[in-house]
Amino acid sequence: MKTTTKTALLLTTILTAAATTAVAQENTSSGDHSKTVMERVMVIGSAERAADLTGSAQFIDKETLDKNNYTDINRVLRQVPGVNIQEEEGYGNRPNIGLRGGRSERSADITLMEDGVLIAPAPYASPSAYYFPRVNRMEAVEVRKGSSTIKFGPRTTSGAINLISSSVPDTQEIEALTAYGTDNTKRLQGHYGNSVALGSGNFGFVLDASHDQTDGFKTIDIVGGDTGYSIQDLMGKVKVSTDPAADIYQSVEVKFGATEEDSDETYLGLAQSDFDADPFRRYAGSQEDNMEASHRQYHIRHFADFGNFDTTTTLYHNKFSRNWYKLQDLQVGGATVSLSNALSDTTSAGYLALTGQNDLDGSAANNLTVRANNRDYYSTGIQSDLATQFDTGNFEHELEFGARYHYDKEDRFQQEDLYAITNGVTSLTSAGAPGSNANRHAKANAIALYMLDEISLNNWTVVPGLRYEHVRTKREDFNSGAIRKNKTVEFIPGISAGYDFSNGVNVFGGVHKGFAPPSPSSTNDDNEESINYELGARYNNNVFNTEIVGFFNDYSNLLGECTLSSGCSGGATGQQFNAGEVDAYGVEFSVGYDAAPIFNFNDISLPINFNYTYTQAEFQNDFVSSFDEWGSVTAGDELPYIAEHQFFVSAGVEAPKWEAHVSAKYVDEMRTQAGTGSIPTGQGTDAHFVVDIAGEYEVMPQTRLFFTADNIFDKEYVAARRPAGARPGKPATALAGIKFKF
Repeated sequence: MKTTTKTALLLTTILTAAATTAVAQENTSSGDHSKTVMERVMVIGSAERAADLTGSAQFIDKETLDKNNYTDINRVLRQVPGVNIQEEEGYGNRPNIGLRGGRSERSADITLMEDGVLIAPAPYASPSAYYFPRVNRMEAVEVRKGSSTIKFGPRTTSGAINLISSSVPDTQEIEALTAYGTDNTKRLQGHYGNSVALGSGNFGFVLDASHDQTDGFKTIDIVGGDTGYSIQDLMGKVKVSTDPAADIYQSVEVKFGATEEDSDETYLGLAQSDFDADPFRRYAGSQEDNMEASHRQYHIRHFADFGNFDTTTTLYHNKFSRNWYKLQDLQVGGATVSLSNALSDTTSAGYLALTGQNDLDGSAANNLTVRANNRDYYSTGIQSDLATQFDTGNFEHELEFGARYHYDKEDRFQQEDLYAITNGVTSLTSAGAPGSNANRHAKANAIALYMLDEISLNNWTVVPGLRYEHVRTKREDFNSGAIRKNKTVEFIPGISAGYDFSNGVNVFGGVHKGFAPPSPSSTNDDNEESINYELGARYNNNVFNTEIVGFFNDYSNLLGECTLSSGCSGGATGQQFNAGEVDAYGVEFSVGYDAAPIFNFNDISLPINFNYTYTQAEFQNDFVSSFDEWGSVTAGDELPYIAEHQFFVSAGVEAPKWEAHVSAKYVDEMRTQAGTGSIPTGQGTDAHFVVDIAGEYEVMPQTRLFFTADNIFDKEYVAARRPAGARPGKPATALAGIKFKF
């Protein structure tokens, strides 16, 4: 057994033993154990707790998620201020999420979790989120920014997002949904759960299953064909627990999840002139592009409540396999032409071949090169959280301590195939040998510890915390024989404080160290580091609530990674680059109000919500980088893909038998390459204001018809220009169906 594994198991044993010893000290009656588990392994735990934290936190509950029946996490998270989102394919299957000026590309700079477990394909070795949990089976989404993110890690700079899947219910639950919509979109979803007495304890289970598919909203030149996706998702949990009133309450939960995806998606966008003529066109050269992916997740979670001391231990394993078979570049007359270069000149031989106007014979000198980006990811570990409450004089303490051992791996086994294109139709001429393009492993072993102490005195709450990360990474390239190793040891402190005025008003602030480890592909061992500050105030009286937060992230070193999804190509792919000092700062404001009391409505709610985010992120030094998004940088240049202004507004009517909602999001233009001043043509996304509507009506008890429509004014806009070419946001679409709940 490896030394790191032995150390992790020893830590877990010591923690559990310490908890067991505490039984002799005090046994008190059990409270709400499910809520306690939520608070231990989740980012926030509940909407009520979000309002009391000494930092910025948002909790989107199941009722809010159900209002719009979204399957797109991008549309869910637009309700949260401080979130930077860059759309890609219009459906949110591979989201690009950043927080507070952090890089959004493939959501790799945030801590992403499901049920408190790291869920990125390989969180240390390769965190880019080519897999993202299906939001339609979630009962809550949590977003946390500020100093308490040091509890979760490994990335503490921007924040943490946790998706909470369906929990085992106390009584029988049956839900079903079926719907049909634009572009031959089909949705089927089922949910069943129950709990029964089992001796002196309880046995419960829950099962979620869904099928989503669409033909897509783009049209491939000449050959036509689907440009959408088909995704099947299954998740089940089984939970066995003792009587809630037992002296020592315990529960064991076993979870299994499986997702299968088949997407006809591409990295190839459009030249600007073609986008202006038809933003939903796809070039014939991308007709072979397809992604097949498979995800499996497992966890076993044990919880024990000893009265004033509880432990939560989770053993987890995730496996993700994907083969994104997509156009990489072209060979024209023996010269390699990148997709971006081909699109930059609509008279070039490369462009004419991509659009099917010129033929390529598929020889080594004239072909479309399609790469099988075949990769397997593994992520496994054990984490244990302990919590206790005690007093020292007039001070009340809620102390948490946790340890995690984690191992993850990325296994690349890629090849490149050569295709001819004749009259716009492609045909295989030469298949590459599996592993000939990239045959390498990237691995990471990590031990992480954290401690938080929530100290309360009268109206004051102070939360100091400390995180420790010990990370070893290794990359082995079997084609070249090269081996690269990195080691990172880091202490990450933080502290936050809040004061409650007892009239619904509280103020809070904090400072903590931001950290992200280098990847196994990095040619140096420089970490991403920053000092992050926030100061805010909130007011909540149940009918009206508001919050305003100012933040400043002072990077001493910002990391950027050259990936295919960011538009990089050639030998630079996989390399990390240091940007040095960067300042990211801004303001987040949100307000929610139920206007029904104004009209003396007793059985109708009129919810109104608004949030606004202002963000600036600027380089503080000059440098030249081969990273495409940065290039030649001058101090004062703005980071790409960060909107300066964005806001969200929604309003609704909720009656006992029906409800209707309208929501809208404005996103400012974003530069796609570092720079300052006005954004040059072809180097930015479009500012856009997109409006969605949703409604439902109860036709009989437990049965409702529903209707949703996204982008109802059919706004056309450039959502991104990476990896290659202009890419559109989703056009106007509609979905109608029926849902049952018993």
